[in-house]
Amino acid sequence: MFSGTSFRGHILLIAALFSMASINLSYADGGASTNGEWEYSLAPLFLWAQGIEGTSALGPTEAPLDITFKDALSNLEGTFTIHFEMKRDALSFFAEYQYVNLGPEAVGPLGGTINIDFKDTIGELGIAYWVFGTEKTNWEVLAGTRYTKQKLDVSIEDGPQLINVSNDWWVGFLGGRMSVTLSEKWTFIGRADFGVGSGDTNRIWNLNAIFDYRFKPWGSAFVGYKWMDYNYDNGKAGLDRYGYDATQQGPLIGLIIHW
Repeated sequence: MFSGTSFRGHILLIAALFSMASINLSYADGGASTNGEWEYSLAPLFLWAQGIEGTSALGPTEAPLDITFKDALSNLEGTFTIHFEMKRDALSFFAEYQYVNLGPEAVGPLGGTINIDFKDTIGELGIAYWVFGTEKTNWEVLAGTRYTKQKLDVSIEDGPQLINVSNDWWVGFLGGRMSVTLSEKWTFIGRADFGVGSGDTNRIWNLNAIFDYRFKPWGSAFVGYKWMDYNYDNGKAGLDRYGYDATQQGPLIGLIIHW
């Protein structure tokens, strides 16, 4: 969890952005104005075909992680994703939840099959505030909090369980988002943010690039790419230590409902 100082700092930052929004919501210009009305968007069950590359640490032991896009899709046992956003002129609120369950297999040193069950949950809440725009571009600042939970089970087929570990952590993040109107139907959206949490090692970089195609006033389809870089260690001693130093990246595809 956040340390006291870190948590208060994130709360003060979010409160400051709320104050900015309450002073003058109608200031938004360019494509940011909604004429004082709330607009909503929902992306249900979008697909992030992520690969994972890096290392995972349990106690004094570190194990390499190397899961390609193809491996992730072929070993996908379950997934649920959703992104919701509400916007009024300069101010936006957003929430996202991603759950992925991967079940790859490996060959053990004695030739037996090792079953791996990896569950990865990511959730975030945040706000965005419009700061600058032109006729075709808009720039926003972002602030929020992100939660990650990972559960790893490793067992020998028809044999004993070797690893059963679960860990979760929080970061507060700051960043920016920009959109560019490419044509009547096409929009490019880019996002970058950096998150820091309590502890000596708890950092996340997040980069998104998306092309959105508005085929109807109520709906659009998007394709893009998402890149997240984790550097986490819970700092505990002995077998209670858990670390995750890895990059998760891959293509995005999905639909968005607008109202």
